[in-house]
Amino acid sequence: LHEQQNCTAAFICGTSGEGMSMTAEERKAVTLGWLAARAKVGLSSETFAIVVVVGFESIKASREQAALCEQAGVDGIVVMAPTFNKPNNAVEVVDFLADVASAAPRTPFLYYHFPEKTGCSVPAHSVVQEAWSSPSRLPTFVGLKFTSSDVIDYGLMCDMDTEQKLVLLPGYEVSLLSLINYHAQRDSLGFVGVSVSVLGHVLHRIVDLAGLHNKEEVSQADMQTAFKLQALVRAFMKKGSEFGWAQTVKHCLVLAGVLQSDRMWAPNKQLTDEQRKIIATEIFPLTKKGA
Repeated sequence: LHEQQNCTAAFICGTSGEGMSMTAEERKAVTLGWLAARAKVGLSSETFAIVVVVGFESIKASREQAALCEQAGVDGIVVMAPTFNKPNNAVEVVDFLADVASAAPRTPFLYYHFPEKTGCSVPAHSVVQEAWSSPSRLPTFVGLKFTSSDVIDYGLMCDMDTEQKLVLLPGYEVSLLSLINYHAQRDSLGFVGVSVSVLGHVLHRIVDLAGLHNKEEVSQADMQTAFKLQALVRAFMKKGSEFGWAQTVKHCLVLAGVLQSDRMWAPNKQLTDEQRKIIATEIFPLTKKGA
């Protein structure tokens, strides 16, 4: 993945990583496995960061997972808002995040904004504003993964971040092109999405063609190609959603020789043989385009 998709980090135990379906021990095994694999191939934190989603509904379990990750030496930890006892405002979101983050006081902390899954409707820019209002409350806060189609909310965060302190990681690759302009004055653009492990090369090309930092050199032909590639990503995600994004990407990774199995953690549904056939003939070939 590092070589073929130009991935510079692993965002593990998240949505497509099925972390919410794992026990604490399973998440621990996955985390230690990634760290061991990175060391085995000779990569470092600088060339390939490992960031782990540590949140549970239980604050105690979340804190234990955060502490374990810090002890193991991960490069960052991530937490979503609770999904059952949902926060009603930014203060409650930050209270929850701060409680978890304090268990790993030396590890960079990111908020995972995913309102479609968590049901927490508090805008991301409000969470950032609240976290910044009292820095000592959440001192390890460095940014967030933004998995939402609310472009205005994303723009407001960029407007607030005049010193470029935030690590902003868009999580909906279907709208990557629409967010690039927000990063024209920033040092970089990162992205974390379910399809990065199979479409990373396409997403990187979209960014290059759109001229993140050299708009004056972008031709009309470049932008037309970028639009076509963004449409390819949308087509992949639309077709994949019929069977589940995680299921589709997992089977694509099996077809690419990266994984040995596409088996899902319960209660996620397993693919049928017919669905695997459709993925192999209609969806997987999309990952070969735009190379």
